[in-house]
Amino acid sequence: MKVIACSQARYDSKRLPGKVLQTVNDQSLLQYHITRLKSAKNITEHVIATSDHNNDDDVAVHCLKLGVRVFRGSKLNVLQRFSDVVRVLGLDDDDRIVRLTADCPLVDAQLVDQLIAYHLERGDDYSSLYIGEHIRGFDAEIMSVKALKMAAKNAVEDYQKEHVTPYLYQHPKQFKVSQYKAPCDYQGYARLCIDEPRDLQMFTQLVAAYPSDISVAKYIDILDFFKSHPEIALLNQDVKQKKLGE
Repeated sequence: MKVIACSQARYDSKRLPGKVLQTVNDQSLLQYHITRLKSAKNITEHVIATSDHNNDDDVAVHCLKLGVRVFRGSKLNVLQRFSDVVRVLGLDDDDRIVRLTADCPLVDAQLVDQLIAYHLERGDDYSSLYIGEHIRGFDAEIMSVKALKMAAKNAVEDYQKEHVTPYLYQHPKQFKVSQYKAPCDYQGYARLCIDEPRDLQMFTQLVAAYPSDISVAKYIDILDFFKSHPEIALLNQDVKQKKLGE
């Protein structure tokens, strides 16, 4: 069985144009994302899925420079983009796809490994990661290739196509779905995904203040750092997460 981590990435962003190529301490956000996932033990390969639009040419070139395979497909129908990755890689129905987003520079390899192990042990069609109600930025989902294909075939709403997985968790009678709740005692606010300038400001200050290389820091240590430095975590507390369809 192959487990392919597929990170969707795009240059185009209304709130923060070119966000995945924004640099902090001489590294792009996409580079942080790729570097932090390298230590995952349960992943066969990590690939990037971007659009075939010309404004994503720089994203594709950057990925190749970082030594990561890049696939290009539909700009708006990201579900189809993922389905095309499956087709090009020749994956079997029992193989797995881990869906990640490149605007989460601190994706955690340990959490991804835990999610994969949980998913396979349960025999789920789809599983998602949950850390806490007010924690964003370690997001990860995993699904069988068979389930992904069914979603690509049957999804009709634009938001289902844009966000890849809603069709799966909206049909719990058709698919075996569950949520992996990761160990975490942090009760504060932590928004580590990058959507707006304030998110980038927070991340920049976090990288500067963190006492060691944040590229290899564990999620639990980052959250512990926020306990003693709440002022950094609160820099982007007013940024609203978009809801499905917005």
